[in-house]
Amino acid sequence: MPTAGRLAAALTFFIYGWYVGIIAGPFFPEGNPPNYVIPLSIGLAILVGWTVVGGRLGNGYFGALGHGLTGAFAYGFWTIFIISFINMIRKSLRRLYDGPMDAVVDVFDLMMRAARDFFDINLILTVTLGGMLCACIGEYFARRYP
Repeated sequence: MPTAGRLAAALTFFIYGWYVGIIAGPFFPEGNPPNYVIPLSIGLAILVGWTVVGGRLGNGYFGALGHGLTGAFAYGFWTIFIISFINMIRKSLRRLYDGPMDAVVDVFDLMMRAARDFFDINLILTVTLGGMLCACIGEYFARRYP
């Protein structure tokens, strides 16, 4: 059910996803992010804002901070997972795996490598504090326009 809180969370997470997609570029190998990074970041951020954060708003600002942390974690996890999955598909099309199980297992290894590449305190703080700020803005609209 669409609500003002869900809409506000989705819109603020849209801006959040765009910003994080731009500042995450230098953390890719050779500082060259693939073309799909910013659209992927925006799409996942809108989805997280609408479903994960927006559906839980309306219970106070302290709760919104927790929902923002949950949203930031979900956004980070799914972004790293999808980027790793796309890399696995590219490697499998070059026939670098012995079988399908090797490819599935390698997704998690690729996720660990990507997490290591993106491990920077400024990026982590941006994702965390940005998710909390977006949730607080969504909470404002959820309370003001129920």
